Amino acid sequence: MNTQAPTAAEHTTADATIRFRRDQVNSGVSRVGHLHPGGELRVEYDPTRLIDPEHGPSEPAEIVCHALFRPAGQEYSGSLQFPSSLASRRQGIPRPGLFQTRIPDESSLVELWFERQGTAGTDWDSRYGQNFRFPVLSAGLPVPEQSVVLRPEAIIDASVIEVVQDAAAKAQTNPGSSGSALHTDLQVHARIARPIELTTAWADIHVFDATNELIHSDTIALRKPEPAGDETITHTWSASVYQGSGGGSGAGVWSRPDAHSVQYRLYCQMGDRVFTDGVLHQFVVPPDAEVRTTAAGW
Repeated sequence: MNTQAPTAAEHTTADATIRFRRDQVNSGVSRVGHLHPGGELRVEYDPTRLIDPEHGPSEPAEIVCHALFRPAGQEYSGSLQFPSSLASRRQGIPRPGLFQTRIPDESSLVELWFERQGTAGTDWDSRYGQNFRFPVLSAGLPVPEQSVVLRPEAIIDASVIEVVQDAAAKAQTNPGSSGSALHTDLQVHARIARPIELTTAWADIHVFDATNELIHSDTIALRKPEPAGDETITHTWSASVYQGSGGGSGAGVWSRPDAHSVQYRLYCQMGDRVFTDGVLHQFVVPPDAEVRTTAAGW
């Protein structure tokens, strides 16, 4: 095992930042940017994931971050660098510990896990022994293993159905006098050529978290057909496809995994035949922390 000390954050920039927090259900992980061979990886880690904030200052505070890069198997480990003393954590939420390292040129995947030697032995934060895994790509977006698959009966023909415009976004809403909620939205405008009276259109949708784990799937109908000419119609669909964390004062609080990407495949049916453009459409949305406002109260 190689050991590489993290670099002070104020002296470097990172291609990707992976944040580990305690305030999310499931993995509690968010990612900003994408990991690239030869780039810099920055890890920000909330120590309360491994150290109970109710424990006194005498509780051992050192936490080690381990990074294993595949396929070559380089492993770099180093103690997290804390900008402020953990001994003062009773006075507020401790600032995250930092670890930063260079991504080897030949890497296609990095696994992260964390270790703390406590008074009762070793504590681990490792996704139940499976480690937190993140793809490393030289270009483009990562394609998760559980991506939306092409329906086997579908005929690929972009002259029959095509996307005119689409977009995905994440926003925070305030449904009442108190509290708020995060939601991920998808908008699709699709043109269908030579439609018949019974033509229907829909999209199969997947939502993924920061580790590219599938957290939601659905099939949505594209409604509101609009005339687009003698030979085509345009179907429009715009709505929330994933409800994230939310709540607030007097409204209760609910936690859900942090959505990071949205995929969909587009279809239409004419009579007994199903058509598709054959494209796996994919979008990145910002992590919850970049959308959530401090006024939310949760």
